[in-house]
Amino acid sequence: MELAERSRDEIRNAVRSAYAGQVTWTRFLRYAVGSGLATVTSAVAFAVAYRVLDQGPRIATGAAFLAGATVNFVAGRFWAWNRRARRGLGRDALSYAALAVTTGLAAAAVTSLTHAILHDADPNQRAVVVEASYFATYAVLFLVKFLVLDRVVFRSSRPLRAPR
Repeated sequence: MELAERSRDEIRNAVRSAYAGQVTWTRFLRYAVGSGLATVTSAVAFAVAYRVLDQGPRIATGAAFLAGATVNFVAGRFWAWNRRARRGLGRDALSYAALAVTTGLAAAAVTSLTHAILHDADPNQRAVVVEASYFATYAVLFLVKFLVLDRVVFRSSRPLRAPR
């Protein structure tokens, strides 16, 4: 009898572990899609501010940051992590904002440095490289940001339960 109970517990734990892995994978894929949408939104905002409005790297980074962060927060909280309740919205928004501001400041530093290094370059070439440096910063921080969102910001207070 004891062996049968132990085997049942091991199977139950294995199913829970597999389900948790599946949920994490689904969250990651949804996070990636949401981040893709945020990236497109950021690209348009950055290009308009930097190239069309000639606002420089800091203003362009700020515009791109605000546009992308809004899309990313909404897609992440409500879709990837399926947190639809109003409870905790303020805490989630503040925690997300702190993470987003940190990554935004990193992007601003990188784009400003890139702009300064290429100050005398052709404006069109400089614009392409500055924009690339903006997105390269976010690419480097992509996995780090997912882990912080998953483990800290949108962490569930209840453990995952496998479907019965």
